[in-house]
Amino acid sequence: MDKEARQKLTELIEEAGGKNWWVPEAFSEHILPRLPAELTIISFPPAHTENYNCFVFTFGLDQDPYFLGGDNPIQQEFVKYLISKGVLKVTESPEPEDLVFYRDDNDNLTHGGVLKSKNIVLSKWMWGPTFENKLWDVPSSFGGDVFYVKPVATKHIKLEYQLYKNSGVKIKPIS
Repeated sequence: MDKEARQKLTELIEEAGGKNWWVPEAFSEHILPRLPAELTIISFPPAHTENYNCFVFTFGLDQDPYFLGGDNPIQQEFVKYLISKGVLKVTESPEPEDLVFYRDDNDNLTHGGVLKSKNIVLSKWMWGPTFENKLWDVPSSFGGDVFYVKPVATKHIKLEYQLYKNSGVKIKPIS
């Protein structure tokens, strides 16, 4: 996907303040007919109380009620914390099932997913649908750089999240 197509995806996601992207009925009506053919939808946006972001999905916590609905979101700060503690180990030789993280020019982690193959990613785009897509068939807002880490057991991520939260860090709910 070229730069212009990626920019159009960003505009589509941000349309109506993002509401059309994550509200199931609005997504079906306003977004679905305009999605590029390169994207394969795996699942549509869930209802608000069952919703979650890309990082929750990436760590396999998308079925855990504790992480659904936005009260306990996983944000970039937590991912960076896991890297700094050595829980997530960066790899230069990614393999299927490794995790991929996107970052922008300001070093913000903007998106995460799971590698299905060398160039195919399975990920949930923010609070919207889950896609299978080529590595660079993503919105421009996700940035122009990626790095890969080895997966970690979901139970270990949950434990680290609780330690992180208990440390007094403020975690802003997604509303």
